[in-house]
Amino acid sequence: MRNLPALVDGPLSWTLPFSDRSAVLLVQELLGTSSPGGSVGSDSLALDPPLLVWTACRAWQEEGLRPRSIDRLLAWFRAHAPQLLLWPQGPPVYDRSPSADETEKLGRQVVADLAVAELAASQATGKGEEQVEEARLLGILSGARAWLETASPGSDPDAILPAWLVPSDSPSANSHVAQAVHAVRSQQDQAERDLDIRARLEWAEQQARAWAAEVATVPSLLSPLIARLNRLAALEQRFTETLEAEKLESLAEFAAGAGHEINNPLAIIGGRSQLLLHDEESPERQRELALIIAQVRRAHEMIADMRLFSRPPEPEPEALDLTELVNQTMAEFAEQAAGRAIELVRTGEVAPVEIEADRVQLAVVFHAVVRNALEAVGRDGVVEICVRRTPSGAEVSVADDGPGILPEERRHIFDPFYSARQAGRGLGFGLSKAWRIVTNHGGKILVESEPGEGAVFVVRLPRRIVERKRPS
Repeated sequence: MRNLPALVDGPLSWTLPFSDRSAVLLVQELLGTSSPGGSVGSDSLALDPPLLVWTACRAWQEEGLRPRSIDRLLAWFRAHAPQLLLWPQGPPVYDRSPSADETEKLGRQVVADLAVAELAASQATGKGEEQVEEARLLGILSGARAWLETASPGSDPDAILPAWLVPSDSPSANSHVAQAVHAVRSQQDQAERDLDIRARLEWAEQQARAWAAEVATVPSLLSPLIARLNRLAALEQRFTETLEAEKLESLAEFAAGAGHEINNPLAIIGGRSQLLLHDEESPERQRELALIIAQVRRAHEMIADMRLFSRPPEPEPEALDLTELVNQTMAEFAEQAAGRAIELVRTGEVAPVEIEADRVQLAVVFHAVVRNALEAVGRDGVVEICVRRTPSGAEVSVADDGPGILPEERRHIFDPFYSARQAGRGLGFGLSKAWRIVTNHGGKILVESEPGEGAVFVVRLPRRIVERKRPS
């Protein structure tokens, strides 16, 4: 048996057990000798209650994630395992040598959690697959408080438990779990058991023995394997950041040269056109000259945007209400949306969501993302804007029911001047500037989309600006 990395909240910490069986599966998956996932019955990670409790707590800490099934929780774990499974150097932190009494106690908790999960899922049958899987998830996490109390006696588990692991979060699923917990606890120590519960307890006892079984050699490879994978990931990240910095520096040099070599002739063209327009009497020529002047201004703006993108000003943080800023953005686009028969819908937090950020720069971000959503919809559609509070800060999502984005286009969506629309439309730095500003704030801007299913842009912001290290 091993130890998972400690869950930490301020001065408090909880160290949960990690079964050899799960460690073996992770080693195989990380080495590519096993396919990740599978059904709940065949995936041993889905039969490891303390690992699922640990993952639920970490997912809540990192992203405020509220999964609705074991599969979704494990999908998040697998996507982040190399970054999450970091142990301090030294085998004693990773290895665990429980006494026979401790092993028996841990095994009994595993039995209870697995039996509750199966019984709760069975009781939810007939209410839809989603309800069944949610009941199974909440059932296997029903012992979360007990696991944390065992890991750190005397500490308050509520300090680290996700807010969604409370009975009011999903009343229907929780009612099944409550019934299952009562049934399992009342019969776990009884010689005479209900036939259905007896079968589930016997199955759970078999799984608990496999969970507690020791496996030689392979599990001990997980910690150094994770360390090497993270060193490789760090090298790749440093290479990417260095490449990005060099690209931006090249763009800055180009913009500086363009500002001198292109802006001067543009200024002459614009100035002469304005003089001609002042004396021109022909309406047709007036329109042509006005078009020239407008395009000159556009070229000036593009060069200015290029310089701003490559070397943006540092954010000037101040305390602000993200809810208010988003509402202001919606109000500014309300008339434009109404003219296109597009419904702007506001969801999520209504109360103030306070962060420290540059108000002016974030306004640019939300304008760019909302404008992009309106342009994607065109006419007769819906744009939904949601503000959420997260454990580390806040996030704003902008969803549209437009045509969606092709996978090859998603890779370039934040590139300067890139546009998936026809030539002459949408070219510029809108989304690129948004990406630059958000990353300068220590946040992330993500896009989720499938062709024909609209798009969702998610802006994740820390509670306070995180200083980014420049690659050396």
